[in-house]
Amino acid sequence: MVTVKKSNRATKTKRNSAQSKPERRSKQAKSEEKPAGETGSKRAPARKVEKSVPSAKTLVVVESPAKAKTVQKYLSDDYIVLASKGHVKDLPKRGGVDLENGFKESYEIIADKGKEEVIRQIKQQAAGVTRVLLATDPDREGEAIAWHIKEEIEAAGHQMEIRRVLLNEITHKGVLNGIDHPCDLDANLYEAQRTRRVLDRIGGYPLSNLLWRKLVFGLSAGRVQTPALRILVDRQTAIDSFLPRPYWLIETLLASSTKAAFSAQLESVNGEKLEKVASKPAATSEIDAKRFEEDLKRAGYRVVEVTKRERSSRPPAPYITSKLQQDAANRLGMQPQRTMRIAQALYEGISLGKGKSVETVGLITYMRTDSVRLSDESIAECRDYIARRFSQASLPKTPNTFKIKKKGVQDAHEAIRPTRMDLPPETVRPYLSDERYKLYKLIWDRFVACQMIPALYDQTGVEIQAKAGNRVYGLRASGSILKVPGWKLAYDTGDSEPLAGEEGEQPQESDRALPELSPNERLALQDPGVVVVAKQTEPPSYFTEASLVKKLEEEGIGRPSTYAEILSKVQARDYVHKVKNKLVPTELGRLVVRRLVENRFDLADIDFTRKLEEDLDAIAEARGKRIDVLAPFHKKLQERIELSLNEKRKWWPDPEPIGEACPECGKQLVKRWGRNGLFIGCEGYPDCTFTRNIDDATEEKDPDKQAIPTDYICERCGAPMLKRWGRNGWFLGCSTFPKCKHTRSIPLGVSCPKCGGEIIEIRARGRKRPFYGCSNFAGKLKCDFRIWQRPVPEVCPRCQAQFLVRNTTANRTTLRCITEGCGYERELETSEKKQERLESDGRLSATGTETTR
Repeated sequence: MVTVKKSNRATKTKRNSAQSKPERRSKQAKSEEKPAGETGSKRAPARKVEKSVPSAKTLVVVESPAKAKTVQKYLSDDYIVLASKGHVKDLPKRGGVDLENGFKESYEIIADKGKEEVIRQIKQQAAGVTRVLLATDPDREGEAIAWHIKEEIEAAGHQMEIRRVLLNEITHKGVLNGIDHPCDLDANLYEAQRTRRVLDRIGGYPLSNLLWRKLVFGLSAGRVQTPALRILVDRQTAIDSFLPRPYWLIETLLASSTKAAFSAQLESVNGEKLEKVASKPAATSEIDAKRFEEDLKRAGYRVVEVTKRERSSRPPAPYITSKLQQDAANRLGMQPQRTMRIAQALYEGISLGKGKSVETVGLITYMRTDSVRLSDESIAECRDYIARRFSQASLPKTPNTFKIKKKGVQDAHEAIRPTRMDLPPETVRPYLSDERYKLYKLIWDRFVACQMIPALYDQTGVEIQAKAGNRVYGLRASGSILKVPGWKLAYDTGDSEPLAGEEGEQPQESDRALPELSPNERLALQDPGVVVVAKQTEPPSYFTEASLVKKLEEEGIGRPSTYAEILSKVQARDYVHKVKNKLVPTELGRLVVRRLVENRFDLADIDFTRKLEEDLDAIAEARGKRIDVLAPFHKKLQERIELSLNEKRKWWPDPEPIGEACPECGKQLVKRWGRNGLFIGCEGYPDCTFTRNIDDATEEKDPDKQAIPTDYICERCGAPMLKRWGRNGWFLGCSTFPKCKHTRSIPLGVSCPKCGGEIIEIRARGRKRPFYGCSNFAGKLKCDFRIWQRPVPEVCPRCQAQFLVRNTTANRTTLRCITEGCGYERELETSEKKQERLESDGRLSATGTETTR
C-alpha cells in the first residue's frame, strides 16, 4: 500500500504568511535563476516573477477537469479552481483574418463545444475574487488560452490582478511553488501562437481548397502535415527506384592449438581495403569472392597485432517528448498519440492510497518539452535514490548534465521526469493500468539512469594476416566485455538510438569475448573454415511512427506538441496507410505531393518549412515580427494558387489500362480518377458507365485483414457474405459487391435478452465510442436494448444469464453480470499475472508458449 502525505487545511491557509514563504521559496527560486543543465541556447527574455500578495479569494484556471480536481485538493478554501477544457476561443470557420489590416484576427468563443458556459462560469467566479491566476499548460497553446480568458474577463469589466502560473509538475510542492511565483503573461509566446494560427488559416485553407478543385473533394494541406507527407512519399520513391546490388561477406573461423575458436572478417587484400557495403567490408563480384575463398582455405594465419582499451558509454539524457514517443513505440508498441494521452494522465494526477489516505499526485513533469535540463532539487533526490537502491559506487562524483546540439531548442521546461522519488513504479503499480505503469516505468528508469556512472567495456581488437601465394589478406576480429554495468543496471537501451545531437553514446553490441592472443601467434582454420555469404543491398526501410517522429525532429518540422497530431492527420486523410507498423503512402498521397511539388508550392518544401519554424521561434523569443513572416508567405502562396487556377485542366493523371475487359461492353478497363478518388472504369465512358472500386495499388496487403468467407447470407440478394475490414473495423459485406452493397455489423454471438435478436456493435455518427445493441433496432420490432460495455458469450454462474459484460477501468478489467440484483463480478487476469501463474504451474515452455499437461 502506498503511504502518502495528507495535506493540512490549516497549513495551506497560512501558506501566504510571511513566516512560511521564504523557507519554501528559497530552493525553488534558486533553481529558477540557475537551472541545472542550461543549454546556453538563445531564449526569450525571462518572465518578470514577483512575490504573490495575500488575498481573500483567488480564482485559478487550468485546462482539464482532472487537473482542476487535483489542484483544488492542494489549495485552501481561499482558492477556486476551474477548467477551461482546452481552447475557449478560435477563428471563425470562415475568414477571421483581415488581410488588408496587418493580418489582424477576429477570435470568437467556440460555440459548438459548450465553451460559452465555461466562459460564463469563469466570469461569474472572477466577479467575486481579487485575483485570477491562469495556470493553463506551460506551452504556446496554453499561453493562448490564458490570453483569451484574460481578454474575456477584462471585457466583462472586472478589475483585478490577472497573472500567469506555470505548473511544471502537479504535486503538492509543485502547485504551491507555482502559485507562490506568479508571472506576467508572455506576449511574445502568444504572438508566435497567433502567427501559427494565421499561417494555418491563410496557408492551409486556400491550398486545401485548391486540392478540392483540382483533385478530390475533402483533401487538405497544411504547414507541417504536407512536409511530413513529402518525407513519406520521397522514401516511397526511393524504395520504388531502388536497384539491389549483390555483395559477398567473407569470414573465417580460427583458433590456436589450445584456445577457443573465434571468427574474423576479411577486410583487405594486398593492403587495399575492401569496399564497404552496408557498413561492412565485402567483395563486390562473385569472381573475386571465389578467388578469395580458395586462397584463404590454403593460407597460413598469424596474429599481427592485439589492441586492448577501455571504452565508456555515457548514460542517456532524460526524456524529451520526441524521444519518449519513439521509445514508447519501439519498446511498448504505443502509437505517439496514445503515448501522449497516457503521459497527460500521469502528469495531471493519479489517485494513490485507499480510504481516507487517498491523495491525487501528478507522477511526471510536463510531457511536452524539447529540453534535457533538470532542476538541482530533482538531481539531488535522484542521487539519494541511486545510493540507496544500488550503491554509492553507482554515483558519479558530480551530477551528469546534458545538452542537445541542434537549433530550435526552446528549453522552456525541464525534461520529462518523475516528480517524486518516493513513488517508484513498483509502489504505485496497484493504482495504474498496465499501459500507465509501463510508460511511468520507462520514464522512471531513464531518469534514474541519467544520473549514474558510465558503463565500462573492455574492448579487444585483433589484426590477422593470411598469406596465400603472392597475395596477402588482412582480417580483423573484435570483441568487448561489459566490465562495469553502470547506468545499464537501471535502464538498458536495447535497440534505442541516441537523441538527435545528443552527447554520449549508447552501444548496441552484445558481449563477445575473444581468447587471449599474442603477436606472431599461429592460427589455423576450424570447421567450417571459410564462410562466404552472398547478400544483396536492401532498399531504404519504410518509416514507422517512431522513425518518422525522429526524422521530423531532425528536419526541424513541427514541435513536441505537434508530432502526434501530424501522424494522425496524414492517416486520417487517407494519404498514408499503416501496414504492419509501416507507414505506406497511398496513391492519393503520392499524387498530392507530386502535384504540389510540380507547381512549386513552398508548403511542400522541407527546407522552407524548417525556415518557417525558425522564424516562428524567433517571434516567440522577441527576435522577429509576425508581419515579416505572414506578408511574404501570403503573397507568394496566392501567386502560385492563381497560376494553378489559370490552368483549367484537372490534376488527375491520365487513365491507365489494367489489362481487363469491361464485363458490360467488352472494351478495355482503365484505372482513372474522379471527384471521389481512384476507381476502375470503362474506356468507353460516357457510352458505358461500368465502374468498380479499386484497392490502393501502393498499399501492401495485410494478410490479417483480407476478406474472409462466412456462413452468413445477404438479406438482399441471398449471396454469401464476407468478413471485411474497413475504416471502423471488421464488418460483413456482400460477396457480389459492388453489384450488391449491403453491409451489416458482425454479431457478437450473444442473443438480445429482450427480443431474441443478435447483439451487435453500433457506432453512432460523430461518436468515437461504440455501444452495443440489438440488431432489430432499425427493424419492425424497434428493439431498444442498449449497453455501453461489450457483451461476452459466457453464462453467469450465479443467475444463469446468457452473457456477461466486459468492464474496463484504469486499474483493472472485469467480467460482470448486468442482471438486476445479481451482482456477480470477477477480475480478468493481466498478461503479467497469467504468465506468473503459468510459470508456477509449470505450464510455460522455454519459448514462452503455453503447454498442456
